Amino acid sequence: MLLKERFTSYLNAIGINKAVGYGVLTRLWGLVSVPATMYLIVTRFSKEQQGFYYTMYSLLALQVFFELGLLYVVAQFASHEFVDLQWGKGGKIIGDPVFLSRFVDLLTKTTLWFIVVSGLLTVVLIPLGLFFFSSMRGTTIDFAWHLPWILAVLGTAINLLAIPFFSIIMGSGDVVSVNQRELLGALLGSCISWVLIVFHGGLYAVFAVTCGNAIVSWSFLLRQKPELLKLAWKQITCRTQPVQQKSAISWWGEIWPMQWKMAISFFSGYFIFQLFNPVLFYFYGPTVAGQMGMTLSVFNALLTVSTTWMAASSPEFGKLIAKKAWKQLDKLFFTVQYQSIGVVTAGAIVAGCVIGFLQAEYQIGQRFLPLNQAVLLFVSAIVVIINNGFAVYLRAHKTEPLMVVSVIIGILQALATWYLGMHYSSFGVILGLLVITTTFALPAVYIIWQRFRTTWHGVNTGSA
Repeated sequence: MLLKERFTSYLNAIGINKAVGYGVLTRLWGLVSVPATMYLIVTRFSKEQQGFYYTMYSLLALQVFFELGLLYVVAQFASHEFVDLQWGKGGKIIGDPVFLSRFVDLLTKTTLWFIVVSGLLTVVLIPLGLFFFSSMRGTTIDFAWHLPWILAVLGTAINLLAIPFFSIIMGSGDVVSVNQRELLGALLGSCISWVLIVFHGGLYAVFAVTCGNAIVSWSFLLRQKPELLKLAWKQITCRTQPVQQKSAISWWGEIWPMQWKMAISFFSGYFIFQLFNPVLFYFYGPTVAGQMGMTLSVFNALLTVSTTWMAASSPEFGKLIAKKAWKQLDKLFFTVQYQSIGVVTAGAIVAGCVIGFLQAEYQIGQRFLPLNQAVLLFVSAIVVIINNGFAVYLRAHKTEPLMVVSVIIGILQALATWYLGMHYSSFGVILGLLVITTTFALPAVYIIWQRFRTTWHGVNTGSA
């Protein structure tokens, strides 16, 4: 407790709130754990195992097709409904009966959704992965991957069951608890996976990460929010009516209009960022896929660290929008946006220098993509962060105006990844990403942001 209080005091002294503080710690841990994991992979895995390891994560990311964008939508709706509510002891929700009714209804329907999709994810991904990896030819595999893949999918499904509760908690404004859970989950998952890798556990390390997150998530819910779990269980099993049925959330009238647009946007995101490894694995084998996967892990670490400020501020955006406090909203947004851009730019420079040094001095450097390709990938990360900020701002209004653009970007990127990857390997894949994000995605997203901001708030677009 004393350590926690000192940490809070330090954050207050430097002007950072606890939510951002824990989020930054999580991302900083990523900066430590990613290179540590890379080192262990290089020293304990063959090049083929490395390719399997990162491609497994890309296939597990297919869970976005089962979530259908609901996690983000729930957080946005919860932030609006929680304005006149508050947390009581043990995760009990108290406050205005009308808002409470809607909040409980949102919790119940979301929980039911994820119970179903967790089962679907299991029965679809397990055979899909077994078929994909078995179709590889020309490479001798002398390590276990069948059972590790099955366990990894099961771990992902168990974790998925807990995520809607944390989406609700984040939407309520309790970002601190969400980021604490994420930090502890990252710590435990990394440590368990490292132990397995060191003791020749091989690809079971993939399951270890999801297992660590699941342990922390469910332990937190059972210890800190048992009343929330009881409430969801009671509503589902007893079919209890909400406090005021007339004020219940209309899934098709309120949630679905935003959800299906978000789902399509997130589907597009998969084709933009997660298709690289499977395509390279299919055309060039696990070695090239492993190089892409390791370089992408640095790319993803940059994105994860840089989005901390924006993610932590998203619930506050929702509350300011509900109050129509436009000037406060814009002031907070621009501050957070500039912070995110500064962090990702600095990180990209450092990452490029480190990879260049490793490739010049150590054999481990050859497990990454060539330096020129890595640099192009990191430049793309800066553009992605800028677009992410505009997207969070827009979606905080409980709408998804980027759907059409996201679909176009996803189609263009999928085609570019497949064609350029098939003919030009990893260089073609990265070049396609850079060209599409800079020449189409960035200007398109910015124009939409300016237009909707002017329409909603009646502000002068030149004031940005």
